[in-house]
Amino acid sequence: MSDGTEPIADDELLYRRVPEAWFDRKTDARPSPLAFKPREGDVTGISVSRGKYKTPEQAAVNQSGKSYYVAVLRAGDLRTCGMDVVARPQEGDPGHAEIPELTFASRQTPTAKGFQLLLAERLCREVLGPFPEAS
Repeated sequence: MSDGTEPIADDELLYRRVPEAWFDRKTDARPSPLAFKPREGDVTGISVSRGKYKTPEQAAVNQSGKSYYVAVLRAGDLRTCGMDVVARPQEGDPGHAEIPELTFASRQTPTAKGFQLLLAERLCREVLGPFPEAS
């Protein structure tokens, strides 16, 4: 396996961790657009995990101990709709990538809000989880 700096192929799966509050399987099979809203730390884009480096379960791991769902995306679908996904490996996480069109600075723009809606309603292929399984 490489170090994560290689370009992301169009057929590569991407995983976005989704808090339980932003997905309710009983009311909708799609996550809330809030699952794709940039937070203050998203200076260069929202984070996703590359499927060639992590399983959905690994993508859901977090420090808080809370359960998370995982939204599954495909890189080529994002590109077809005007977004990109770029490899940004971090120490200990070669599968880290970002969607540069969705930054904290741009979060209130009509374009960013449109991309969030598009990711939630059309580009999310499925939602897996919760991980770890809620008791």
